[in-house]
Amino acid sequence: MRYARSTYIFRQYDPVMGLYRVETGLIRLGQVTSRGRLLTLRLVQPGDYFGEDALHAAVYGHHAEALTNSAVVGIDPVQLSETALLDLARSLGSQLGRVLDHEVNLQSGDLKSRVVRYLLHLADTPLGAEDPENRLYVRATHELLAEGSGSTRESVSKAITELRAAGLIATGYRHITLTDLAGLRALLAGALQPQLKG
Repeated sequence: MRYARSTYIFRQYDPVMGLYRVETGLIRLGQVTSRGRLLTLRLVQPGDYFGEDALHAAVYGHHAEALTNSAVVGIDPVQLSETALLDLARSLGSQLGRVLDHEVNLQSGDLKSRVVRYLLHLADTPLGAEDPENRLYVRATHELLAEGSGSTRESVSKAITELRAAGLIATGYRHITLTDLAGLRALLAGALQPQLKG
Protein backbone atom coordinates (compact mmCIF):
# COMPACT_ATOMS: atom_id res chain seq x y z
CA MET A 1 0.00 0.00 0.00
CA ARG A 2 1.30 3.44 -0.93
CA TYR A 3 0.64 6.63 1.03
CA ALA A 4 1.38 10.21 0.01
CA ARG A 5 3.11 12.56 2.44
CA SER A 6 0.81 13.82 5.25
CA THR A 7 -1.75 11.03 4.82
CA TYR A 8 -2.74 8.62 7.59
CA ILE A 9 -2.36 4.87 7.61
CA PHE A 10 -4.64 4.82 10.64
CA ARG A 11 -5.86 7.27 13.26
CA GLN A 12 -5.99 7.11 17.02
CA TYR A 13 -8.98 4.98 18.16
CA ASP A 14 -9.48 3.38 14.72
CA PRO A 15 -10.30 -0.35 14.99
CA VAL A 16 -7.15 -2.42 14.58
CA MET A 17 -6.70 -3.86 11.11
CA GLY A 18 -3.37 -5.61 11.66
CA LEU A 19 0.34 -4.96 11.82
CA TYR A 20 2.33 -2.99 9.27
CA ARG A 21 5.92 -2.97 8.04
CA VAL A 22 7.49 0.04 6.35
CA GLU A 23 9.01 -0.73 2.95
CA THR A 24 9.96 2.83 1.96
CA GLY A 25 9.50 6.25 3.51
CA LEU A 26 9.10 7.44 7.08
CA ILE A 27 6.05 7.05 9.33
CA ARG A 28 5.36 9.16 12.42
CA LEU A 29 3.44 7.55 15.26
CA GLY A 30 1.75 10.24 17.32
CA GLN A 31 -0.83 10.69 20.01
CA VAL A 32 -3.15 13.62 20.66
CA THR A 33 -3.34 14.66 24.31
CA SER A 34 -6.52 15.69 26.11
CA ARG A 35 -5.45 19.32 25.48
CA GLY A 36 -5.20 18.69 21.74
CA ARG A 37 -1.40 18.70 21.58
CA LEU A 38 0.29 16.26 19.20
CA LEU A 39 3.04 14.16 20.75
CA THR A 40 5.41 12.23 18.49
CA LEU A 41 5.88 8.78 20.00
CA ARG A 42 8.42 7.49 17.51
CA LEU A 43 9.52 7.58 13.88
CA VAL A 44 9.23 4.30 11.98
CA GLN A 45 11.85 3.68 9.30
CA PRO A 46 12.10 1.19 6.42
CA GLY A 47 12.17 -2.38 7.73
CA ASP A 48 10.43 -1.43 10.99
CA TYR A 49 7.07 -2.77 12.12
CA PHE A 50 4.28 -0.67 13.64
CA GLY A 51 0.61 -1.08 14.62
CA GLU A 52 1.56 -3.43 17.45
CA ASP A 53 -1.76 -2.61 19.14
CA ALA A 54 -3.08 -5.36 16.85
CA LEU A 55 -1.36 -7.84 19.19
CA HIS A 56 -3.30 -6.86 22.30
CA ALA A 57 -6.03 -4.26 21.73
CA ALA A 58 -9.19 -3.60 19.75
CA VAL A 59 -8.26 -0.03 18.69
CA TYR A 60 -5.04 1.81 17.87
CA GLY A 61 -3.83 3.97 20.75
CA HIS A 62 -2.11 6.43 18.43
CA HIS A 63 -2.14 7.50 14.81
CA ALA A 64 0.30 6.69 12.01
CA GLU A 65 1.09 9.44 9.50
CA ALA A 66 3.35 9.29 6.45
CA LEU A 67 6.00 12.02 6.77
CA THR A 68 7.23 11.21 3.27
CA ASN A 69 5.72 9.32 0.36
CA SER A 70 5.72 5.83 1.80
CA ALA A 71 4.98 2.20 1.02
CA VAL A 72 3.86 -0.16 3.78
CA VAL A 73 2.82 -3.80 3.90
CA GLY A 74 -0.17 -4.90 5.97
CA ILE A 75 0.36 -8.06 8.01
CA ASP A 76 -2.13 -10.35 9.77
CA PRO A 77 -0.49 -11.10 13.14
CA VAL A 78 -2.21 -14.51 13.28
CA GLN A 79 -0.34 -15.54 10.13
CA LEU A 80 3.14 -14.65 11.45
CA SER A 81 5.65 -17.48 11.25
CA GLU A 82 8.16 -18.16 14.01
CA THR A 83 10.84 -16.37 11.99
CA ALA A 84 8.55 -13.38 11.36
CA LEU A 85 7.72 -13.17 15.09
CA LEU A 86 11.43 -13.03 15.89
CA ASP A 87 11.88 -10.31 13.25
CA LEU A 88 8.97 -8.38 14.80
CA ALA A 89 10.47 -8.66 18.29
CA ARG A 90 13.85 -7.44 17.05
CA SER A 91 12.24 -4.51 15.24
CA LEU A 92 10.20 -3.42 18.26
CA GLY A 93 13.24 -3.83 20.53
CA SER A 94 15.35 -1.69 18.21
CA GLN A 95 12.65 0.98 18.05
CA LEU A 96 12.35 0.96 21.86
CA GLY A 97 16.10 1.57 22.07
CA ARG A 98 15.80 4.57 19.75
CA VAL A 99 12.89 5.95 21.79
CA LEU A 100 14.89 5.62 25.03
CA ASP A 101 17.91 7.33 23.44
CA HIS A 102 15.63 10.14 22.29
CA GLU A 103 14.19 10.56 25.80
CA VAL A 104 17.72 10.86 27.22
CA ASN A 105 18.54 13.46 24.54
CA LEU A 106 15.49 15.51 25.56
CA GLN A 107 16.95 15.78 29.07
CA SER A 108 20.46 16.66 27.87
CA GLY A 109 21.78 20.07 26.89
CA ASP A 110 20.16 23.34 25.98
CA LEU A 111 17.55 23.80 23.28
CA LYS A 112 20.06 24.59 20.54
CA SER A 113 21.96 21.35 21.13
CA ARG A 114 18.70 19.37 21.26
CA VAL A 115 17.64 20.86 17.92
CA VAL A 116 21.02 20.03 16.38
CA ARG A 117 20.90 16.48 17.76
CA TYR A 118 17.42 15.96 16.31
CA LEU A 119 18.44 17.42 12.93
CA LEU A 120 21.38 15.01 12.75
CA HIS A 121 19.06 12.16 13.69
CA LEU A 122 16.55 13.10 10.98
CA ALA A 123 19.37 13.34 8.44
CA ASP A 124 19.81 9.56 8.82
CA THR A 125 16.15 8.88 8.01
CA PRO A 126 14.25 9.16 4.71
CA LEU A 127 13.78 12.87 5.55
CA GLY A 128 17.48 13.39 4.86
CA ALA A 129 19.01 13.74 1.38
CA GLU A 130 21.83 15.46 -0.51
CA ASP A 131 21.42 18.50 -2.72
CA PRO A 132 23.17 18.92 -6.13
CA GLU A 133 26.23 20.27 -4.28
CA ASN A 134 26.38 17.10 -2.14
CA ARG A 135 25.32 19.00 0.97
CA LEU A 136 23.16 17.12 3.44
CA TYR A 137 19.71 18.55 4.08
CA VAL A 138 16.63 17.57 6.08
CA ARG A 139 13.03 18.00 4.98
CA ALA A 140 11.54 19.23 8.23
CA THR A 141 9.30 21.99 9.52
CA HIS A 142 9.89 23.98 12.69
CA GLU A 143 6.83 22.22 14.13
CA LEU A 144 8.42 18.79 13.64
CA LEU A 145 11.67 20.02 15.19
CA ALA A 146 9.73 21.42 18.15
CA GLU A 147 8.06 18.05 18.75
CA GLY A 148 11.39 16.27 18.48
CA SER A 149 13.27 18.63 20.79
CA GLY A 150 10.62 19.02 23.48
CA SER A 151 10.03 22.70 22.87
CA THR A 152 7.74 25.19 21.16
CA ARG A 153 7.76 26.24 17.52
CA GLU A 154 8.68 29.81 18.53
CA SER A 155 11.69 28.72 20.60
CA VAL A 156 12.88 26.38 17.85
CA SER A 157 12.57 29.19 15.28
CA LYS A 158 14.87 31.31 17.46
CA ALA A 159 17.41 28.47 17.75
CA ILE A 160 17.29 27.92 13.97
CA THR A 161 17.91 31.65 13.42
CA GLU A 162 20.97 31.50 15.69
CA LEU A 163 22.34 28.40 13.94
CA ARG A 164 21.82 30.06 10.55
CA ALA A 165 23.55 33.26 11.73
CA ALA A 166 26.52 31.14 12.86
CA GLY A 167 26.78 29.65 9.35
CA LEU A 168 26.03 26.12 10.54
CA ILE A 169 22.81 25.70 8.53
CA ALA A 170 20.87 27.29 5.69
CA THR A 171 17.09 27.28 5.55
CA GLY A 172 14.57 27.05 2.74
CA TYR A 173 10.93 26.12 2.35
CA ARG A 174 10.33 23.02 4.51
CA HIS A 175 14.00 22.04 4.52
CA ILE A 176 17.22 22.81 6.38
CA THR A 177 20.66 22.36 4.82
CA LEU A 178 23.44 21.27 7.18
CA THR A 179 26.14 23.48 5.72
CA ASP A 180 28.76 22.82 8.41
CA LEU A 181 28.48 19.26 9.75
CA ALA A 182 31.79 19.50 11.60
CA GLY A 183 30.63 22.70 13.29
CA LEU A 184 27.31 21.14 14.30
CA ARG A 185 29.07 18.12 15.79
CA ALA A 186 31.52 20.42 17.59
CA LEU A 187 28.58 22.32 19.07
CA LEU A 188 27.21 19.04 20.43
CA ALA A 189 30.61 17.99 21.77
CA GLY A 190 30.90 21.34 23.57
CA ALA A 191 27.44 20.89 25.07
CA LEU A 192 28.48 17.50 26.45
CA GLN A 193 31.68 18.69 28.17
CA PRO A 194 30.03 20.29 31.23
CA GLN A 195 27.91 17.17 31.78
CA LEU A 196 30.97 14.89 31.59
CA LYS A 197 32.83 17.05 34.11
CA GLY A 198 29.85 17.08 36.46
